Amino acid sequence: MHISEVLAMSDPLLSIQDLRAGYDMTEVLQGLSLEVERGSVVSLVGRNGVGKTTTLRSVVGNLAPTGGSIQFDGDDITTLDTESTIRKGIAFVPEGRRVFPGLTVRENIEMGHMGVDASNGPSVDEVINIFENLQEREDSYGSVLSGGEQQMVAIGRALIADPDLLLLDEPTEGLAPYIVRQIEDIIENLNDQGITVLIVEQNIPVALGVSDYTYILEKGHIVHKGPSEDVSENDKVLDEHLGVGLAD
Repeated sequence: MHISEVLAMSDPLLSIQDLRAGYDMTEVLQGLSLEVERGSVVSLVGRNGVGKTTTLRSVVGNLAPTGGSIQFDGDDITTLDTESTIRKGIAFVPEGRRVFPGLTVRENIEMGHMGVDASNGPSVDEVINIFENLQEREDSYGSVLSGGEQQMVAIGRALIADPDLLLLDEPTEGLAPYIVRQIEDIIENLNDQGITVLIVEQNIPVALGVSDYTYILEKGHIVHKGPSEDVSENDKVLDEHLGVGLAD
């Protein structure tokens, strides 16, 4: 079945309606609405400062919305805190990796067990085996890992909680091209295993390449949406809202 047919069936795992959120007196999200269909990879893209990270932080409970609603798997999670949201089955890999430098790869990944019941989830060994780069570095400290290895540890730490929805904030930022390709493969493999993914990514070719559906965010609300393949072929939309042209 083609992904457009799957999306047309409308089985949203995550549904955000008229979301408003911000910091102090600044309202960053001004009525954002989007849906992430179960089993899909969805990308949220836009220029810097338009509210992409704010959206993810609102979903995971890092930031309390001032309006609108967030539904996850049919439940209202709008007012839940981070710990409660994670227990619901949402995992968040923040921008910048945030690996603990004084802990080993194994210990960093084990930290993902904190506050959740992952008895039915993957073991640490199973998670490490997902990432070829980490298999021989499980005793290495976070401080000596490359950027790509740190990103894999951060994703592994999220996976140990056995999430249904994985939120990725700029997963390829600052990484070498060959590592970027590895991260793309990892995202696709995780999705093949049944994990739904919402990705914020500044690298537009990567975002469109790994996702089934794309939302473009501008000034706190969605200005364009559609199947990623269609968005990638729409030079007018790409130039107007993102300042890029994939055909160049």
